[in-house]
Amino acid sequence: MQAYAHARAQAQAQAQAQAQAQAQAQTRQALQIKAWAKVNLALSIVAKRPDGYHDIETVMHRIDLADEIEVVRGSSCVDAGIPAVTVEVTGVEGVDISGVPCDGRNVAFRAAQAFLKPLESPGTDCSVGISIRKRIPVGAGLGGGSADAAAVLAAMNQLWGKPYGREQLIAIAASTGADVPFCLMNHDLAGCGDDCCTPVIAAFARGVGDRLTPLPALRGVGMLLVNPGFAVSTSDAYAMWDARLVEGFEYVGDTPSRCNAVRPEARSTARLLAEALRSAQQRAGSAHADDDLRRICSLMSNDFEPLIAERHGQIMQIKQLMMQAGAIGALMSGSGPTVFGVYGSPGKARAAADALRSLASASGLDVSRDGFCVIAGCIGGSGS
Repeated sequence: MQAYAHARAQAQAQAQAQAQAQAQAQTRQALQIKAWAKVNLALSIVAKRPDGYHDIETVMHRIDLADEIEVVRGSSCVDAGIPAVTVEVTGVEGVDISGVPCDGRNVAFRAAQAFLKPLESPGTDCSVGISIRKRIPVGAGLGGGSADAAAVLAAMNQLWGKPYGREQLIAIAASTGADVPFCLMNHDLAGCGDDCCTPVIAAFARGVGDRLTPLPALRGVGMLLVNPGFAVSTSDAYAMWDARLVEGFEYVGDTPSRCNAVRPEARSTARLLAEALRSAQQRAGSAHADDDLRRICSLMSNDFEPLIAERHGQIMQIKQLMMQAGAIGALMSGSGPTVFGVYGSPGKARAAADALRSLASASGLDVSRDGFCVIAGCIGGSGS
């Protein structure tokens, strides 16, 4: 009798376990999504803020280089009501992921936690698995980490039935990182409670980079990226700026104003470039299109570039090689060290890639260095 009861209990336990497994399989949902890189067509550092951050003005543009993300919604919670987040990172050949963390130091990990925290309640799914396949070089000035975080937020909002409206989702993005809101707006946020949900490919950004005004995107333009094979920390780049230039602004309330400290005149090339993009849109398809692109390229500038180039001479060398390979303009993106060149078409950029490799080898640039890569691509949102 006891043996029979024991066997019956075992059978019931097995049946219950199978039912739970089936229920978990049914609730497990997955979504694949791209995380697009960005370049800064112009970047001006306006002032250091009282909170230690920096106000900037920049024009950011999405490019068709992207990490591949898979987000899986689970059905289990962990101790103390903390959302269960797991991150796995792999990379394509040539992309060094050895320094990419998979814990709370990873911006995509933090984005997932920030998404789940307001949703915590008994019986609510609060676990998520994130797989990231890196194509964007790490620490390259291309916003790869921010792009991953934004893609995770966009995917999770879909998988959880769009619990957040567009503005709520952007607020979560802003709490995660300065570039994350722009990267989030690269995605189709249709159905998030806002009529203005068309993906944003280019934007003028102010504040710490989170106050965004959409801009017309470049279309059909080719781009060549060269990463010299080392990483630059954004915080280190800002520290270099702070050490080089004394405070040129002081805060009156929340508004920066000039003080008497000696400082080179702040340039507002980002504003000028934003206006040039608007003007180019108005004249799109006209005989002036080539002139507009040359005007835009002539306005490209980056306050970080001379600082990083002083430590790493390869930056200016790569820029010169870009121009020799037919670029209309070339610039270091973000805090570097990736340099991009703008070409009149994707075909011209692809043709320039081989020419640039030959020029680099002939000039003594170490193209065999681990991580050195030349990437030809498009700009203007032709990817999906």
